[in-house]
Amino acid sequence: MGTERKKEYLRSVASFTPYNFVYSKINERKEVDYFESVLLFADISGFTAMSEKLTSLGKEGSEEVNRIINRFFDPLINVIYRWGGHIYCFGGDAFLAFFPTLGDSRDASERGMNAAIEIMRYVKGNCETETKIGKFKIKVHIGLTKGGVYFQDLGSNFFIGGRVVNELMEMMDRSEAGEIIVSSEVKSEVRGYIFERKGVIFKYIGIRRREKGKSKGYDIRLTEDYIDLSDYIPEWLSKRIEVRPTFDYKDGEHRKISVVFLHFSGIDYDGARDRARLLIDKFYRIVRESVDKFDGWICKIDNYKDSDRVLVVFGFPVTYEDDEKRAVLFTYEILNHPELRGIDLRAGINSGYVFASPIGNDIRREYAILGDSVNISARFGANGERNSIVVGEGIFNKTYSEFSYEYLGEREYKGKREKIKVYKLVNKKEYNQTSLTKWISESDKIIGRDVEIEIFKRSIRGCFGGKGRIISIVGEPGIGKSRLVQELILLSEREGFNILKGNCISYGSAFSYHPWIEVLNQFFNIRSDDLKDIKYEKIKDKIKEVNENLLDWLPLIGDILGVNFPETSVTRNIDLKIKKEKIFEIVFDIIKFLSKMKPVTLIIEDFHWADSMSLDLVNYISKKVENLPVILTLVYRPLKEKEDFLSFDWVEKISLKELPDESIVELIKNLLGTVKIPKNIENIIIKKSQGNPFYIEELVKSLIEQGYIFENNGVWEVNEDFETVEIPDSVESIILSRVDRLAIQDRDVLQFASVLGREFDEILLKKLYPDKEILEKSLPNLERFDLLKKETKERECKYMFKHILTQEVAYGTLSFGRKKELHRKVGFILEKEFKNRKNEFLGLLAHHYYAGEDYDKALIYSVEAAEKSERVYANEEALEFLEIAIDSYEKLEGKI
Repeated sequence: MGTERKKEYLRSVASFTPYNFVYSKINERKEVDYFESVLLFADISGFTAMSEKLTSLGKEGSEEVNRIINRFFDPLINVIYRWGGHIYCFGGDAFLAFFPTLGDSRDASERGMNAAIEIMRYVKGNCETETKIGKFKIKVHIGLTKGGVYFQDLGSNFFIGGRVVNELMEMMDRSEAGEIIVSSEVKSEVRGYIFERKGVIFKYIGIRRREKGKSKGYDIRLTEDYIDLSDYIPEWLSKRIEVRPTFDYKDGEHRKISVVFLHFSGIDYDGARDRARLLIDKFYRIVRESVDKFDGWICKIDNYKDSDRVLVVFGFPVTYEDDEKRAVLFTYEILNHPELRGIDLRAGINSGYVFASPIGNDIRREYAILGDSVNISARFGANGERNSIVVGEGIFNKTYSEFSYEYLGEREYKGKREKIKVYKLVNKKEYNQTSLTKWISESDKIIGRDVEIEIFKRSIRGCFGGKGRIISIVGEPGIGKSRLVQELILLSEREGFNILKGNCISYGSAFSYHPWIEVLNQFFNIRSDDLKDIKYEKIKDKIKEVNENLLDWLPLIGDILGVNFPETSVTRNIDLKIKKEKIFEIVFDIIKFLSKMKPVTLIIEDFHWADSMSLDLVNYISKKVENLPVILTLVYRPLKEKEDFLSFDWVEKISLKELPDESIVELIKNLLGTVKIPKNIENIIIKKSQGNPFYIEELVKSLIEQGYIFENNGVWEVNEDFETVEIPDSVESIILSRVDRLAIQDRDVLQFASVLGREFDEILLKKLYPDKEILEKSLPNLERFDLLKKETKERECKYMFKHILTQEVAYGTLSFGRKKELHRKVGFILEKEFKNRKNEFLGLLAHHYYAGEDYDKALIYSVEAAEKSERVYANEEALEFLEIAIDSYEKLEGKI
């Protein structure tokens, strides 16, 4: 990174922290501090009502709210810093700032008061806000107080707290829109202002006499010794800044997330600061470890009137298919953590679509999560009881099979017109592994997998001849791996095999031997509700059956299964390396013992998530099964590295591919239970799913649920709005989880490419993407990851998204502002670079300018494209372009 680029990077990183304040604490080497300050909280009202109305625009509504909030925040941030304040954090449409006392105690109160008045004056002068669905009035209410503030540097984050912070939040509850309220401490230190008592606080009325305000702004320009604060921002954001250090209102992504508001209280920051430091250190360490384990993101730590709180997000920046489950597992783990019993905890969890984007300006900004689902989660957390976890219906629906809930009924929450169904988490269910193997397709007949079924049958016959097999089943999400495994189980059961199953989990890399624990529990016949004494006896009796000599090694098996056996002379001082080897030998002895009675089918699913110990154990057993009647079946997504188990001669490799069109049609018929389906249903599902069985199933379900196809007297019929079908959440999350695993540069390129459509010319992307060096490295990566396919004919090079849904999902994450900007750029590039061939690109020009909302050019090019289509008798295409022309004309309100 060059000097100038480094300066841009450091400046951008600094904007995501209250830089001057954090810098001063680091410079003074103060990990913990307690200082006098005036605190200012500004809450802009009107956005909640606006958000509810803008939901009629769908995802675009939350983006417009973000744009308007940023437009207001920009001048207000400048006001705070001009009067010598720091913005500690944002909270949706609000922010908390502080004005440290610098010598003269009155000075901080005067500066805070001046800032508050200037903010109020600006908002009143700009209160009417124009949106796509009409005008809205915006107001602000501001609170000011003064007192001791507790600060703690957490190494990767920072925290302020104390009685004065919580009291300020309580003051805000007593204020109304358009008011400035102050505490008695602030009132006593400012001169020339008129106040009216409002209970224990005071409402600002006006100025008795005008005193010249003292503006003490800070110079925040870069200096040579500007420090790197990248430790205080998440790694993904640091990488984003490296790629592109600037931000604007078009940055951001639409995502479905699960969001947790975790409240904590019972810590005395004012009277017992040493104890507070220890408690906060421990609390943050445990929360961060748990967040990392379930791959979430600590979005912020802020304050509430009766507590402080952590906002944790699952689903951004990385999406998983089970984000709801991860959110609940994280929260449940924290509220039941034995080391946190000295802290009062409660939490609210909700899920839904949000707009994840920076808010603020170049001086101070944060990456925020904006959306109704976040507001509802905040209400759940704020109104919950101590040690309770309250969740919304979306979370409940995705996790009720693994957690027990108490239905609390429909409840009213501030800012919501309609009541909301809420559930209280009771406990985590214990369940047997048999419920974990999922059928990808609900069709009772497996379609298009005849070759793979024959491999299974051949392997089963081999076992009866004393020959073992490793079956490797690899494929992308949704391609039918689990459905194929179910067929192997049915074939094995029919032949009298012992069947053992283990499942790796997406957050299980820290859980040693996770799939093998499930396998061993099945062998020992251990039930989830068995008491420890019963487990102890079951393990001991079974090991005795396998080999009495292994009884001395029971503590090793006990360690894995969580059962304490007394140490023996051979285990007491055993070396860790020998311990691992002996565990491997015991597990293999168990498999060999079972195979002597009848053949064994041993299945490890989702092996791409295996922990290192489980992987090593699989490689160990793989070497030894050649001459045993054992089928070791490993099911996984493509691995980054070739593993040992793939190198043996007794491996059968199954690489699952997409189903051909005729198999897709057969599968649809099976799912719908019919012998005939309309051709347009076939066509759209073939086009959207591209042969992925899971996508086919989810699309069929979605079409039925959304009313696009319906059964009428035993015949499936099609709704006229059929072409507007949306991608189901479950499919989108699978695709997003793949996209999110890309390096940020590769992901950025993929999103730019998605604007160009399913197929595009390389030269067009090169003109569109701003960094040629990144592009040249990323395109081969995206090919290697099987997301893009390159086609070269003569001297022309084209790319194509391997799956149309990847293009649609990548495009769908972009903000509407960014889409419009990029579509306009593409139109401009086509006009400029291909001006001699413009007639070839009339349709593309019409599409991109229309999508970019440049309706003047969209009207011109759509009319020309319609005329061209008519000349070659492409009447349907001509009608489509004329529809664009008519809509563009109407958008221009008749002004050409």
